[in-house]
Amino acid sequence: MALFNDHITIYRAQLVTDDYGKHRDWDNQTTVWSGMGAGVPYRRAWKADEARRETALNRATLYLPGDVDVDSADRIQFQGNTWHPEGEAWKWRLGSRQYTMLDVRMVTK
Repeated sequence: MALFNDHITIYRAQLVTDDYGKHRDWDNQTTVWSGMGAGVPYRRAWKADEARRETALNRATLYLPGDVDVDSADRIQFQGNTWHPEGEAWKWRLGSRQYTMLDVRMVTK
């Protein structure tokens, strides 16, 4: 297990309705959780066929102390970049300690 030496912040935005439908109001986001955790990039960037796409997909696994509330629409700030959750967070206990593990992705050009 990596040491908890990465600053990680989880943001959430309310779902609002306007003339165009429903969308997240990221201009008024709130901080759900902020603290020290461990971020472990586990693969090199995966690059799609350049003839069709010009993006790369990066993935990492985040380990957070405690029972952290994470939603699939949240945004996560880690290593100076914005990441997005992939799947559900996994909660587990180690003795009296509780942890949250979360897979995240980031799309870059």
